[in-house]
Amino acid sequence: MRRRTPLFAAAVVGMAVAMIPGQAVASSATTAAPVNASAAVGFVAPLRVNLGGHTLSPAGQAKLDAITAKLPADWQQRLARHRDAADIDSSTPDRIVANVIDPTQYQCQDTQFTEYANSLLDGISFDDLLILVFLDVLDYPTYDAIFFGKPGNTEDYGLTPEYKGAVTHTVKAAQKFWDVDLFDVQTMAMQNDMLTDHDRVAATMAILFGLDDATASEEADLIQEVLNDSPVLDGGRNPIFTLNAFAFSAEGETDPVFQGIPDKMVFGEGLGTALDHLGLGTTGAKGVIGHEMSHHVQFEDGLFDSPLAGAEATRRTELMADAFGTYFVAHKRGLAMNAVQLHQVEQAFYEVGDCQFSSAGHHGTPNQRLKASVWGAELARATPPPFPVMPSLQLDTKFEKKLPNLVKPDAKPATSAA
Repeated sequence: MRRRTPLFAAAVVGMAVAMIPGQAVASSATTAAPVNASAAVGFVAPLRVNLGGHTLSPAGQAKLDAITAKLPADWQQRLARHRDAADIDSSTPDRIVANVIDPTQYQCQDTQFTEYANSLLDGISFDDLLILVFLDVLDYPTYDAIFFGKPGNTEDYGLTPEYKGAVTHTVKAAQKFWDVDLFDVQTMAMQNDMLTDHDRVAATMAILFGLDDATASEEADLIQEVLNDSPVLDGGRNPIFTLNAFAFSAEGETDPVFQGIPDKMVFGEGLGTALDHLGLGTTGAKGVIGHEMSHHVQFEDGLFDSPLAGAEATRRTELMADAFGTYFVAHKRGLAMNAVQLHQVEQAFYEVGDCQFSSAGHHGTPNQRLKASVWGAELARATPPPFPVMPSLQLDTKFEKKLPNLVKPDAKPATSAA
């Protein structure tokens, strides 16, 4: 079975959420597990919000109670099942893995992307954030694109004019480049206005919670009230909700909710805004698409399977996608990028590195993601004429040999006091 949603970007909230009768509580987690801004298993540096020890205000509790009152008794279990089926990382403590990577062994630091992602929620109230996290609202645009996205529906899933050419060209080039069949992958966008569309919010909630149409409509009204009441959220238009790109495949899926959904490559409008902010623009976007199409190569070749688990397993597949993606954009038969363009792609991978060592969604530190990208570029640029493309399984063999070097500890030794 290969059903998975590897995401380019994952925003992380530094909290664990627990419900006790009559009160929602946030407790500080030793290490934050990912909460996805329009997705999970991310490619992006974490968004950290310290909410430990706080509780909802009476008004916030009333909002949450009003929303959950009409949800089925097992609504939390339903959300968990859908997350597992789509492989979208959860924010709950049970998804924090036991085999923690030792953070003291690695250099890790915030990046410009991290700072930008954090700034998108500056000034949000604890009440609003907890409601969004607890009901998975941050991921509704992701679910909407998976459930309902169609490339022909450009009104709801069309790419922005700025990125349409770069994204579609890169997908088509990747389909021709790799030695596996990627021509069934559908390309589309997550748009910033998804959460402003009452009917789409209701349709998404109907599937996630098993609601009838009337109840789903009422629940959508309540969610939109939260979004509209917060100036920070801008009615749901805040780029945090689509600050992502992801590859999706449901082949072999037995869950009827996901069964039969075609393979997809989804680019978030919010991620495009972030790339603009960082000065990486369409060149950075091509690197993102190279990464996501490499996940589809992994789907086809069965490369998600490994003896690793938790954070180490995710780090492996994400660094592999970084390397494969940069190999493709650098190769003469791929996008044949020049040195300046490759520097921008490599910078994009560096920017979205994260320090969430104990999270199952850990994708690698900024340094590790940069090293994987540089390695892929160097391998491609060293290919002699007539520039043959290395078979993907052979490229994987080389990557597996290189992986220990990419993830070896790089922390500077502590200096002893005189």
